Amino acid sequence: MLRLLLRSLAINVAAVYLVTQILVGVVSYVGGIQTLVLAAIAISLANLVVRPIINLLLLPINLVSLGLFRWVANLGVLYAVTWMVPNFQVHPFTFPGLNLKYLIVPSISFSVFGAFLVTTVILTLVFHFMYWLLQD
Repeated sequence: MLRLLLRSLAINVAAVYLVTQILVGVVSYVGGIQTLVLAAIAISLANLVVRPIINLLLLPINLVSLGLFRWVANLGVLYAVTWMVPNFQVHPFTFPGLNLKYLIVPSISFSVFGAFLVTTVILTLVFHFMYWLLQD
C-alpha cells in the first residue's frame, strides 16, 4: 500500500514538473522542489476528496456526454490545488498562432479559465501517459 502511494506521489511530482516545462509561462511555481512536492500531495489529496464529489454531482451530465465532463472534475482539482498551494499558479496567456504550409491556426488569447482548461488537458494527458508507462 505504501509502495503504491509513493509511486503515485512520484508520478504526480514528475507530471507536475513536466507540465511546468511544457507550458512555460502558463504554469509557474516558486520555491523549488518543495513547492512541486506540496502541489503533488495536494493533487493526490484533491483526487481523493474533491474529484469524487464533483464526479457524483456531474454524473447525469457525464452520462449524457459520454464522459466528456470528466475534464470538469479535473479542472476543479487543479483549481483547488492552486488555491491550496499559493506558490503554484496558472496564468492567462496568448497563443501566438501557427502557420504551416496547409494548416493555419490564428493567435488565441486565453483567459484564466482557458489557461486552466489547457493546463488540465495537458496535465491529465501527462498523468495518464506516465501511469501507462510505469504500470506493473
